[in-house]
Amino acid sequence: MQINRLKIRPAFASLMFLVVITALALQAHAQAKLKSYKTRYYIIHTDLDTDGVQEAVVRMTAMAEEYRRRTKGFSGKFRKKLPFYLFRNSKDYYAFGGLKGSAGVFMGGALMAIAGEKTSEQTWHIVQHEGFHQFAHATIGKDLPIWADEDMAEYFGQAIFTGDGFVVGVIPPRRLARLKKEIKENKVKSFSKMMTMTNRQWVKEMAMVNYDQAWSMIYFLIRAENGKYQKATMGFLKDISRGRPYLDAWTRNFGPKIKIFEKRWREYWLAPRENPTADLYDKAVAATLTSFFARAYSQRQKFENADEFFKAARAGNLKAHKKDWLPPTLLTNALDKAGKTGKWSIEATKGRPPKLICTRDDGKQFVGAFVLKSGRVSKVNLKIVEKKETKETEKN
Repeated sequence: MQINRLKIRPAFASLMFLVVITALALQAHAQAKLKSYKTRYYIIHTDLDTDGVQEAVVRMTAMAEEYRRRTKGFSGKFRKKLPFYLFRNSKDYYAFGGLKGSAGVFMGGALMAIAGEKTSEQTWHIVQHEGFHQFAHATIGKDLPIWADEDMAEYFGQAIFTGDGFVVGVIPPRRLARLKKEIKENKVKSFSKMMTMTNRQWVKEMAMVNYDQAWSMIYFLIRAENGKYQKATMGFLKDISRGRPYLDAWTRNFGPKIKIFEKRWREYWLAPRENPTADLYDKAVAATLTSFFARAYSQRQKFENADEFFKAARAGNLKAHKKDWLPPTLLTNALDKAGKTGKWSIEATKGRPPKLICTRDDGKQFVGAFVLKSGRVSKVNLKIVEKKETKETEKN
């Protein structure tokens, strides 16, 4: 037996050497195809075409700024640009180290994803989710509990990009239906059990119900009851990001009765609602179209009415400053939804840029406004106006 082992060891070592050398060669080959682009927060490595690169730059910059804005109470600063690898070919992604069966991952400090020939909303959902893990690792710390890391990643993963920002807080109807089923069938965990899950337990289970519950927990704590728990939630996240035990952090910010919150969470999600964030989906459409409308106006392109704007948009004739470029697919997707959103109009205001307005059948209005600076779009705002009550509410 000892002789056999002596004979096997060199062969096994040689085999492992060949495996490692092959893996390194494949990785080097995959990386050789990529070009690198330095942006405000990332170094993007990709083999996409010019439009693909531009879209990645625009989206990744907006994404990082959204992360920073939403977590400023408990996150730190970017100390260096983060690496992001975006591959046209799935084989190159896997050769570079991407996990088999995945389309995107954060590992070894790097964010990686498969773009395909052209990126899709699914691509960016994955990037937004995995990108938050990278952001959290870099600015919050490595010790953030797995459930908190995953719930915030899922929360940001669902956000809708509008060109000049994100609409955060949408509840996909299919996910809502699935979550309700999971709660009714008692597949979800208690808050206490969820919060004490280790990384190993999470990876071992890798269950959709855990992702659904994590997302729904942070959603409830941030947005339920008109944001009643937001301040406590930010304090809680700040405490656990600094290493305080979860139960101590919870008691310090919410009080000792965790079961009460669990009960409220169940009631919140089991309430009879089909599409509770329809306003936010419509807001995303209106905000996206306002972003393109603002760019056209910045280039002195004017429209007598909304029909003229939509005609130019569908014909691909909208202008924009080269530094204000947005992905054409973003406009196409918004135009596809515009007719179902409501009736559109342009409101001219003396001495100010015009507003793009969508009025729904229920009288609710989505009012898009913008600010220009030096011939470029500086800011886009979207307000939801409850017309019957003549009262404005900002839903974001």
